[in-house]
Amino acid sequence: MSESRINSKQLTEISILLALAIVIELAFRVIPRQPQGGSIDLTMLPLFIIAYRQGLQKGILAGMVFGLLNLLISGLALYHWGVLFFDYLFAFGVLGLSALFFRINKDSVKYFVVGVVVAGMLRFVFHYLSGIIFFGEFAPEGTPVALYSLTYNMTYMAPSIALTAIVGALLFVRLREILQQDLT
Repeated sequence: MSESRINSKQLTEISILLALAIVIELAFRVIPRQPQGGSIDLTMLPLFIIAYRQGLQKGILAGMVFGLLNLLISGLALYHWGVLFFDYLFAFGVLGLSALFFRINKDSVKYFVVGVVVAGMLRFVFHYLSGIIFFGEFAPEGTPVALYSLTYNMTYMAPSIALTAIVGALLFVRLREILQQDLT
């Protein structure tokens, strides 16, 4: 079956994992949300599982759908229309690129972790650029906007990426057979 086609089992799995990501976003934050958004959590893990199991196209699409859902649950608070793209659609959609690493060796926890870290850092890049472009006015006086965006976004992205990689690796090792079951 073509990767772009989706059957009812795949749609159900993706929906359940998106719902899990929302539950994690709302209920299991390690620290409270930052003033302009962002928190340390495991929200990305269900999105990486989608990319691992469903592939690149569905992983990117699921990330973008999560971004829109995330925007809705945050109260549609857009500081600027460009934030919709950088902080929601692109930042979460790029997580689906982890599928490129997962498909190298689906049996290897190493490739799972590399996919999580690389895609997580790509998500950081979009938040970082958004901070420079749209949130520069929040930088303390005398602080370069690029440095402000770097430190602001790394305070929650670096721990979230590390936490997701560690928990994902532990789950991968324990649940490898379940993760690799075919849904076609």
